[in-house]
Amino acid sequence: MARILGVCVLTVVGSACGPLSVRSGAEPTTVAPTTARQDFAGLVDVGDGRRIWATCKGQGSPTVVLLSGHGNGAEDWSLILDPYDPVHRTPGDDVSAGLGKIVASDDAVFPSVARTTRVCTYDRPDVRFTGEVTTPRPQPHTVDLDVSDLHALLTAIGEPGPYVLVSHSYGGLVSTLYARTYPDSIAGLVMVDTVSEVMQDLVTPGALDWWDEVNAATNSVVREGVMIKDAFAQINAAGPMPEVPAIVLVADKPFREDLTPPELLQGEHTTFADWVAMVNVLGVNLGAKTITETNSGHNIYLYNPALVVDSIDEIVDDVRAGG
Repeated sequence: MARILGVCVLTVVGSACGPLSVRSGAEPTTVAPTTARQDFAGLVDVGDGRRIWATCKGQGSPTVVLLSGHGNGAEDWSLILDPYDPVHRTPGDDVSAGLGKIVASDDAVFPSVARTTRVCTYDRPDVRFTGEVTTPRPQPHTVDLDVSDLHALLTAIGEPGPYVLVSHSYGGLVSTLYARTYPDSIAGLVMVDTVSEVMQDLVTPGALDWWDEVNAATNSVVREGVMIKDAFAQINAAGPMPEVPAIVLVADKPFREDLTPPELLQGEHTTFADWVAMVNVLGVNLGAKTITETNSGHNIYLYNPALVVDSIDEIVDDVRAGG
């Protein structure tokens, strides 16, 4: 299934510029809180007339929570890049350019983690448009709304913490503010090529303004708009990050500039070098184990799901050992 470049790795914080696939169904079902420790998939009532689509699977502690990138939802974590696809051997990030065969697989992150511990993931508003859909909200939106949604969801399903948060791309900003807001609820972090507030210290004000504007924009493919500069400001104003075990994964396949719309590369803009520097500095700031040889583009969980799963398992084992 092709990924469309409209929100690309270097220019914005999205992973694929829109949902990979959709679920269809008749009447939406609402998940009752009593199903928290059972496998489930459906809409969860989080109060104030809002419902969030979520799924949890597996048993054990700590619970792993998967946060998707800009414009993408829960289904991403059950997909991989076909192991036989020649895109694996190309030097650039072809997947973010809309190339490569994306397939559902038991080797994907969500089903793999469910074999060793409890794992949950969910759809933010406006990342999926048919079937059982998370209640929409006006776009673009601020990161604190995503933090509030995640907290309300975990409370509503009665999922006990502390959690290991596993984030991709924009999801890293959500998990960072969540960790700073609810530090006692965090047991560990896995940052999968995520955005960090340190980007504002690495690029020119013009490039940062451009990045913010592109991420806030929506279209027929990407209906989720995120406000990056506001997210940076909220994170910087929040409390400190908790000291927990962390692993940071960094993409090493550069984006396909030759396949990027020329208008996205005019004037001041962020670059692949900026992105790599940002993720590496994040690793330093978290005191994290940082893995830079991933043989992956931005969507590391598609290119190399085993590496992401191994990283999650390492943090889970560390938490269980009292690390």
